[in-house]
Amino acid sequence: MTGALYFKSDDMVFAPIQGDASGSSKSCQLVGPEISKTIDAGVAIYDGCSIERRVKYDETAIVLGGTFRILAGENYSRVIEAKFGDVIWLTKGTRLKYQGDKAKVFYARHPVDCGTGSAVIEGEKPMTDVYHFRSTDMIYSQMQIYSGGYASTCSLVTPEISKSLGATIATFNGSSVDWTTEYDQISVALGGVMRIRTGESYSRAMDARLGDVVWLPKGTPLKYEGERGIMFFVPYPVDWRLRSQPVRPKPWPASVR
Repeated sequence: MTGALYFKSDDMVFAPIQGDASGSSKSCQLVGPEISKTIDAGVAIYDGCSIERRVKYDETAIVLGGTFRILAGENYSRVIEAKFGDVIWLTKGTRLKYQGDKAKVFYARHPVDCGTGSAVIEGEKPMTDVYHFRSTDMIYSQMQIYSGGYASTCSLVTPEISKSLGATIATFNGSSVDWTTEYDQISVALGGVMRIRTGESYSRAMDARLGDVVWLPKGTPLKYEGERGIMFFVPYPVDWRLRSQPVRPKPWPASVR
């Protein structure tokens, strides 16, 4: 099993997505089938382009810079413009157009083999629901912590919306939170310094800054720390809390008591 991985924004190498005479689009895939069995993830840049697609995956994305635009709905009449910190959720089967003005976007998708997976069934009614979570509307709740400091979360994509990926933004400042991942997780730093300690005696420290990405497979022991750190977390599965709860034994039937 691949362990924790740290991808620095400055080291990412981008390749063209598809040709478009009116603009450019390119991506840097970070996590794929060779690393993960659940999540495909990377960073994409859209500038002056228009990419029409009917997605073969569930996707959540967050804007790291510029303006990210999605056209959806009947005749692409719904126009969503997302700015820094805004989060988008798309369900498999959604018909849309990706556009942008110097937009830099972190994305996570399920299934991991979405590029070679089964196509959307022809004739099937396309999905049109696209969720847009504006950063200015997000409400955070304080987390219980045990080592001083402050930590908070804003849960965005939940089991009520998704059957695969979740999405949460969290802040850590002067805190230290011990945890063992009960899910596969990909995340991207949004501000400050987000520190994740792993390895023997937590000796490996990954100091993630804006645009840096961290991959954590299920079962990774770690500490979350930070100096005004803000991070976007995408776990799989979305209902990991329910799956991790112990199963209560059913009572014996009255006839055998």
